[in-house]
Amino acid sequence: MSLGATDVAVVGGGIAGLSAAHALRKAGVPFLVLESSPRFGGVIRSDRDSGYLLEGGPDSLLAQKPEGIGLVRELGLGDRLVPTNPQLRAVFVLHRGRLEPLPEGMMLAIPSRVLPFLRSGLFSWPGKLRMGLDLVRPRRREDGDESIASFLRRRFGQEAVDRLGEPLLAGIHAGDPERLSIRATFPRFVDLEARHGSLIRGIWSAPRPTSGAPPPAFYSLTGGLQEIVAALVARLPAASLSPESPVRSLARGATGFVLEVEGRGALAARAVVLAAPAPSLAPLLEPLDAEAARTLAAIPFASTATVLLGYRREQVAHPLDGYGLVVPRTEGLRTAACSFFSTKFPGRAPEGHVLLRAFLGGTRDPGALDLDDAALALTVEREMGPVLGLRGEPALVRVYRWPLGTPQMEVGHLERMRALEERIARLPGLFLTGAGIRVTGIPDVVADGLAAGGAAAVYVGSPPGT
Repeated sequence: MSLGATDVAVVGGGIAGLSAAHALRKAGVPFLVLESSPRFGGVIRSDRDSGYLLEGGPDSLLAQKPEGIGLVRELGLGDRLVPTNPQLRAVFVLHRGRLEPLPEGMMLAIPSRVLPFLRSGLFSWPGKLRMGLDLVRPRRREDGDESIASFLRRRFGQEAVDRLGEPLLAGIHAGDPERLSIRATFPRFVDLEARHGSLIRGIWSAPRPTSGAPPPAFYSLTGGLQEIVAALVARLPAASLSPESPVRSLARGATGFVLEVEGRGALAARAVVLAAPAPSLAPLLEPLDAEAARTLAAIPFASTATVLLGYRREQVAHPLDGYGLVVPRTEGLRTAACSFFSTKFPGRAPEGHVLLRAFLGGTRDPGALDLDDAALALTVEREMGPVLGLRGEPALVRVYRWPLGTPQMEVGHLERMRALEERIARLPGLFLTGAGIRVTGIPDVVADGLAAGGAAAVYVGSPPGT
């Protein structure tokens, strides 16, 4: 049995693979997307249940990065964009069992307004003074990479690492601040230090809106991020989409590559875009370049779970007047963060109800996914109950599991990926994309996928030997 031949095989039907396919379609290049699971979209997963809109994976697009919003508009979904709540923007940090809001004007870990920062109960006075020393401490002279924790410790001190770096910055990536690369995860911080010597001065130097509320930091869509996946799939020819088609081997062929697809036979392709998670790609790459395969296999991935709990409004004492809360490791809880999802975006819960979205696992609690769904949900209920004043049984419970779903871009990651790219460049017709390779986050992954698809289109459109 054989699948025949195509110009480009795209291995992986997540947002990276679909973006690559979108670029190939626009270039008029025949392709086939091979996705191992029954559904496309990877970690993007939106569901409706009992009037709730549930996001199992990522829930928003960063507004500062135009590629995600640009794709949404190109797909005709511009009128479906929904900004985050402009009035209730607070983010809370659990500190000694109490919720302390991040000071107004806090840009992730960087204080931009003096008085709100000085009034904050989140930091001690010695901690505040140490963070203020960022204004006079010299910039780092070395060019090498360092961890999130090392970077923040240098600029702001250990208290900032414990109360911001670990739960907030590293928490976004479900990782360890002592291991995650600052250059790979928050390159803007590195740039601010390099250009201004001080993160605070760098933030102060940025142009600010002259009037009105600050622009939204994030957007979603009326029906959730799954709308992007559905629109991409609808734009692609049905014959070019092959779900439940895991690729078992990849080899050089007479005119390019031969892929062995489980249950479907062989597929010949002039070029291949590898867009699946690194752990599944490494075995495919092994026969072509063992060193490149080892580099891919060495990228760590963390397992996480998302727990969604719906309540009647009167069951929750807290006003939920913000986007949510993060929990430092020092609080001793398994729940790492909890989003007030029905506050953050409209239309996420039915009238008179609220929706909470909690996160467990990551490198901080790798055993979390050993719990069954009921135990995961009960953990969140017990831990968030005293914090938010939860009463009674939730009206809705949904758990999503993401085993090895979050790449860990650790110190030195970018250098390792540059070496990997040099090796991949020696394999003409092979292209690599996806979260955890060069980038992470939907907008950057979209851009990377589009670039990979565009490069594959150029390759197959070139005369042989050029």
